[in-house]
Amino acid sequence: MNELGLLDCIDSRALRVDAFDCFDMVARTGEHPVFVVTGEEGEYLGLVTARAAALFPRRIFADLLFQRPGPLEPHDLPLGDALREMDRRAVDYLAVTSEDGAFAGVISRLSIADALMHREQQQRRELEALLEDYRHELEQKRIAAAVFDSTSEGIMVTDARQRIVQVNPAFERTTGWSREEAVGETPALLHSGVQDPAFYAAMWQSLQQTDAWEGEIWNRRKDGEVYPEWLHINAIRGEDGEIHYFVGVFSDTTRQLELRQRLQYLAYHDALTGLPNRQLFMDRLEQALRDARRDGKGLAVVFVDLDDFKEINDTRGHAAGDELLRNIADALRSAVREVDSVARFGGDEFTLLLPDCDDTDSVSGVVQRVLEGVNREFALAATGEAVRTSASMGIGLFPHDAGTAENLLMAADNALYEAKADQRAGYRFFSASGYDQFVERVRLTSELRRAIAEGGITLDWQPQVELDSGRVVGLEALARWPSADGSFVPPDVFIPLAERSGLIEELGVGVFERAMREVAQLSSEPLSCDFDTLSFAVNVSPLQIHPALDGQPDFAGVLSAIAGSHHVALERIEFELTESALSQSPEELYRVLLRLGVNGARVAVDDFGTGCSNLATIKRLPIHKLKLDRSLVRDLEDDAADREIASAVVGMARAMGLAVLAEGVETREQADILRDLGCDYAQGYLFGRPQPMSALRSTL
Repeated sequence: MNELGLLDCIDSRALRVDAFDCFDMVARTGEHPVFVVTGEEGEYLGLVTARAAALFPRRIFADLLFQRPGPLEPHDLPLGDALREMDRRAVDYLAVTSEDGAFAGVISRLSIADALMHREQQQRRELEALLEDYRHELEQKRIAAAVFDSTSEGIMVTDARQRIVQVNPAFERTTGWSREEAVGETPALLHSGVQDPAFYAAMWQSLQQTDAWEGEIWNRRKDGEVYPEWLHINAIRGEDGEIHYFVGVFSDTTRQLELRQRLQYLAYHDALTGLPNRQLFMDRLEQALRDARRDGKGLAVVFVDLDDFKEINDTRGHAAGDELLRNIADALRSAVREVDSVARFGGDEFTLLLPDCDDTDSVSGVVQRVLEGVNREFALAATGEAVRTSASMGIGLFPHDAGTAENLLMAADNALYEAKADQRAGYRFFSASGYDQFVERVRLTSELRRAIAEGGITLDWQPQVELDSGRVVGLEALARWPSADGSFVPPDVFIPLAERSGLIEELGVGVFERAMREVAQLSSEPLSCDFDTLSFAVNVSPLQIHPALDGQPDFAGVLSAIAGSHHVALERIEFELTESALSQSPEELYRVLLRLGVNGARVAVDDFGTGCSNLATIKRLPIHKLKLDRSLVRDLEDDAADREIASAVVGMARAMGLAVLAEGVETREQADILRDLGCDYAQGYLFGRPQPMSALRSTL
């Protein structure tokens, strides 16, 4: 049989995806541990593991390529070299060429192991069939030698009294015993002592009853090394029905055992950092809780979350981000006690299990060492620079805060939320007040979900005017959430709440649907202004923007369909994104906003001047307007620096062919200054407060 090659080990579970696809698009097509990312022409770009894609389910695969593809592995590379190459690269997958040098597929440790096992079984079946075909001629040395010499599996033939009468070269290579030394001995020559006498008694009983036995057995080589082998024994009977020979066929499964152990290790450990993963951490936590209850002791669970890791990962690349995570993992290992456990829970979040900690003082000592180990600079070989990191930590104590693993993790997670809210805190212990805030967030989330479902989110509209003429040129829709007592939940409370809880897409679609319905109603009303010249602005969260899933329309398609259903032309719509949102998923933003722009819609950058704009991104995206933030308008009368900034923004916008609208204009003097600076439009209390369309209609 031909030697097993890489093309025999192609992993059929690998899935080809387009570079602009993302995990959410393919997550329901089956279990795919690795994705083959291809370009527009179908060219191979690299690999992304399912674990990496699941961490950022809406990130396109092009952004998840943690390593650009090197040379594809040749199809004739020996398996051993391929496995060593995986070890050298610290990866579980390699891309392989076909015989003509083109990309053929992906091999993995698991697919190699499966292929080896399949080949082994195939060889064993073929060998057994061959031995059966030639059992009547087994005594003929020429045929026996030919059979023995043609296989890589070890073969040992004994007579009915279990005396070895023949072995093949593979037997000699595997066991270290030569033919001369083995013939005449019994298989006890190889016994390791791992299996007890009862094991061998059951084996020989099976042979007597069924003429066959198969299983894993531990034998000993001549040099004393104990090794595993897969052994298949057949009893060969003569025409008289009596057993004349036993033929044992075996293969050394040391490598397969190592592969199984490696796979088992990866099932319970994070491949990037080598730390225990979530599953192993939960197992250890459950065991630690049982021990603590038995011994009457306490323990602590600590959530560790890196601050601003996404910014480091996005600006310096995934290789630098991965290197930083490995450095953080090493720092955590060094900071904790020997009895403590460190795990990577996912992304940039780590967990600590601290047994025998009965009070805050005993925990604080460990936590303080962790902060000292993490809150420092780390040199990154990937970029040749150093980055400073910091972390926030939340701590839950058993039995003080919770009595179960799930509730203890919830307490630690809630404390982490409090620590993240107070950036100076470093770490927080779970507290009743923090829990009350957590309960309040849960309550608000539930009420927000109900309000969205029942149409409880209303709209106010604020006029936008042209500074030169003073005429109303547009209206901006502002979402409002009235509570049961008649007050309103502020947008800066419920919008972030919707984003964190996954309700933002449903909220955004509901707001846009209501806005288009009210615009359609306004078109039928008698107005003093020209309705056909009005534009209508709607705010958009970057979390709403995603590619199509399972054949459903994407963000642009959904909004286009809603506008069309109310007979509102997209060129009348202006979508507003905050300046900070432009740095999130720029490729997907570009694709979706460009599609909206092609269909006629316009895009404005809201709150301009409050973030760090990437002018190249603004230039690339189909943006037509910058909205000057109210913080730069408030002191225009008295602050020369603000006037200079406003003038610079207007000049930059002019150079880029963009219009400028000033927000928060409250005085005539502010409006005059902005007009003199060249600002095109304005909105604010000077021109009209936000109010429902029913009240605003009479002023238009």
